[in-house]
Amino acid sequence: MKRPLWKSRTEAHHLFKTKLDPQLKYPLPENVKSHSIEVTRTARWFHIGESPKNSSEIIVILHGYGQHPSYMLNSLKSLEAPGRCICAPEGLSKFYIRGTNGRVGASWMTRDNRQQEITDQITYLTFWLKSLEIPKTTPVTLIGFSQGVATAARWGAHGAEIDTLIFASGQLPPEWVTSPPNFSDRLKEIHIICPKNDEYYTQYAFQVDVNLLNSHGLDINLHEPEGTHTLNAALLNEILK
Repeated sequence: MKRPLWKSRTEAHHLFKTKLDPQLKYPLPENVKSHSIEVTRTARWFHIGESPKNSSEIIVILHGYGQHPSYMLNSLKSLEAPGRCICAPEGLSKFYIRGTNGRVGASWMTRDNRQQEITDQITYLTFWLKSLEIPKTTPVTLIGFSQGVATAARWGAHGAEIDTLIFASGQLPPEWVTSPPNFSDRLKEIHIICPKNDEYYTQYAFQVDVNLLNSHGLDINLHEPEGTHTLNAALLNEILK
């Protein structure tokens, strides 16, 4: 295990807040009142491999910022195995990746209306997983990639029925510094992946996350493969064995 970067929880909070400041960088007008309503909308999800109801293993992958789940799954075809269903729900915020036309990607949330966005994404993912109607005995692995790491972490910490949790190339939620995650007793393994040449998820951010989880007494498996900011299918296959 690497040397901790901090000597106290206060120092941890400072380091983590510096790296992951969740506040808006601009003030909203004080004289404009904000209101919220609940609406019903349609969300998409994609899968490769077996159908959920016929599978003996479920893999859920939460995409990164600006990704399209179908393209992501297409790049992970090597994860397919007999009895395995690989699913990817889509973030509810979609946008054109470049300009005002062309390829479309999705995002899980922004800093604006942050707490409500977090609540909505947990509600959405929980409802979606229940809709698959998979037996409770079916093993479920949750993988978060890039922006999807924080989403996977929050969902996992709010009672998601999962057996294995994999964080790949993304930072953990800043609120975990002061509010320890509360995982289901079903969770058996936590993995963190940080490619050696990842241009977004640095070695420093990786070490902060490792120390954060250690400070909460969580056992974790560390992986530092060669490569950049991508999902390493070969490594995932090793973990999933």
